[in-house]
Amino acid sequence: MPHSTTSEHRDNKEASWTTRLIGLTLVFAYVIVVHWVWGWSEIFNQWRNWSIPELFAVLLLILVTYLIRAIRIWDYFRRDPGVKLLNCLKLTLLHNLANNLLPMRSGEASFPLLMRSYFGLAMSRTTGTLLWFRFLDFLVILLLGAAIWMFWVKVNTLYWIIWLIALCSPVLAVSVQGLLLNGLINRLPQGKMQRLAQSLLSGMPQDMPPLLRSLALTWANWSLKLSLFALIILVFTDLNTLDAFIGALGGELSSILPIHAPAGLGTYEAGVVAGVVLTGGSADQALQGGVNLHILLILSTLIGGLLALPLPGKSKASSN
Repeated sequence: MPHSTTSEHRDNKEASWTTRLIGLTLVFAYVIVVHWVWGWSEIFNQWRNWSIPELFAVLLLILVTYLIRAIRIWDYFRRDPGVKLLNCLKLTLLHNLANNLLPMRSGEASFPLLMRSYFGLAMSRTTGTLLWFRFLDFLVILLLGAAIWMFWVKVNTLYWIIWLIALCSPVLAVSVQGLLLNGLINRLPQGKMQRLAQSLLSGMPQDMPPLLRSLALTWANWSLKLSLFALIILVFTDLNTLDAFIGALGGELSSILPIHAPAGLGTYEAGVVAGVVLTGGSADQALQGGVNLHILLILSTLIGGLLALPLPGKSKASSN
């Protein structure tokens, strides 16, 4: 047993160093590519056109999107004892910090851990809620992108009918949950498997009001976020509005999907470029806009992490 424990410890240490080495390699490669394409001096020269109030306003609006996400969590768990908005804001800022800086979406694991630490809620239940939130995020991003594209190219009515059906799809979650509980779960082996599945599904909305509120807050968050990010891309490039919006959407999709480098270095810019190229825009302009937008996002993430420090964490109700 001691030998096995020592081997596992050595393997974990080696894996940790491997992860760090990969992360440092990606950072180094990112710095070289940006310098080779434009030069960092050119990137920083573009920032000289920004005044301090303009930069402050943009960062403030990004922080507002964090607040909306915190409200979504607080509203969803408002019936649980001890769940307060300031606690949820601290949790959101720390979860965002971990999610944006750690590779391969590993930062997502901080959400159920923090929910258990702050409010004493079961990790399986809050993992189910996280999956629900991510489903809403993914759906709303796609619907926003599709709506902008359809307005731009003036598609026929059939496309809008399909769009409206997709818009209403989250409303089916309550009835689908009932079918899963009565059908699929009963087919699982009795015991831990069934209890785990039931706990995960308990994190989904149980009735219509919380479902509709979480959906409305998701729309508010992403409408503000993508509009702001598209505006930032427009400031730094000569792209048109459609290119900038779809580029911003591509960057955010890259951060939601499992393929995610440490701090999103390279993968976020690749998402922006992919979105812009899809609409026929310039890849070089897209990369330039993606780099500048990403710098702002990393800055806002770090500021959010600092702002989280004085906020209350563990609630009194969960500590009793």
